[in-house]
Amino acid sequence: MIGSQRHADFPATQWSIILRAGNATTAPTREALEELCRIYWPPLYAFLRRNGSDPHEAKDIVQGFLARLLERNDLEAVGPERGRFRSYLLAGLRNFLVSEVRRDFAQKRGGGTALVSFDSADAESLCSGVIAAGLSPDQAFDRRWAETILERAVEALRQEHFARGKSELFEVLKPSLAGDSAPNHASWAHQLGMTPGAVTVAVHRLRARLRELVRLDVAQTVGTYEGVEEEMRNLLAILSR
Repeated sequence: MIGSQRHADFPATQWSIILRAGNATTAPTREALEELCRIYWPPLYAFLRRNGSDPHEAKDIVQGFLARLLERNDLEAVGPERGRFRSYLLAGLRNFLVSEVRRDFAQKRGGGTALVSFDSADAESLCSGVIAAGLSPDQAFDRRWAETILERAVEALRQEHFARGKSELFEVLKPSLAGDSAPNHASWAHQLGMTPGAVTVAVHRLRARLRELVRLDVAQTVGTYEGVEEEMRNLLAILSR
């Protein structure tokens, strides 16, 4: 369990680097912001689609918003009390949608250099579940954020097992990550040449490592230790709905 600790002592994660710098002019800060933007554009896209934008408009708005985010020093107004990157992004997007800059951007869609390059068809496929679920724009944003975090953690887990030559173990036990109450350990044991007891231990370790990887990713997007705990609770609540 992560305990309380002062904001000044928080490890140099991507968002804490940005919070400490207060602007996007330094190379480490800009790199951290760019990386977070590349990872977390899907929730913004899902929000816009549920907010009434068509696929092409949603794509252009996301790209324009993120490009503008890097061009300005908006981060100077950000402090630890606003220490969730996803909250900062969504608030920024709302402001962008109603600003004069947004209206100017709408008249010259496609102009400028896009920070995040993605295809509208790919974006639709990636966000199709939340778009079709009848969620509010805010709920779609939160759901796609939670799914992004989980998907990244599962992929990191897959890569770890591949690096250790245990790809088969991961692929066979991957269904257990969904949290089935009665997984077929005997069948998995037969496939893997293990005892059911060994499979039970492996499943426990797999799930525990997934939680660790989720926590590590979440920690990149908040500014304090307390924020990590709160954001983990938020993520679990969103995924359980």
